[in-house]
Amino acid sequence: MSDYASPADARLWLDGDAFRAPAGTELPDDIFASALPGWDAFGGIKAGFSREPSQDNTNLTIWNKRGTYRQKKGEKTESIKFRPVDVSKATALTLLTGGSIAETSTGSNIFEWIEGDEETFALIIRVQDGTEWKAFYLKKSELASKPPETMDGEDIEGWDLEVIDLVPDDGSKSIRKFTSSNPLA
Repeated sequence: MSDYASPADARLWLDGDAFRAPAGTELPDDIFASALPGWDAFGGIKAGFSREPSQDNTNLTIWNKRGTYRQKKGEKTESIKFRPVDVSKATALTLLTGGSIAETSTGSNIFEWIEGDEETFALIIRVQDGTEWKAFYLKKSELASKPPETMDGEDIEGWDLEVIDLVPDDGSKSIRKFTSSNPLA
């Protein structure tokens, strides 16, 4: 039996939030604050999200060696997948990709969703386990593709969003990770 295992260091992320703002919006002073002025909340998100890094790698061999001698690494890309299940301002803005919503005629209470071409935005997504927090900040991101919309009576209506990170105009890191504690301390 291990003397090194620590259940106190294991995480079960039970709560979380996601926020969006115009691309280039600076990181808040406290990314874990209960309110983030200037950021629109997504509201309800179906349990959790996933961060998926990817990179193409090519094994390079040499004639007098067996196996991989070196590796040629492609560009790193990352995406975050999550599912908003309410129609908040942040959800609508993301789905509209730079578009708008317009009433079909004055007083009709019928609104058409008019999609735009593309739109970039900043994203904060964070999770909580008791007093521990983890968050990701993307200064510039965009929707990977138009998501399917689930309306089947078997699940909560929502949109499976995949947001990809883009290199910010100032050249800073495209995705930054934050925690409320330091495991190296």
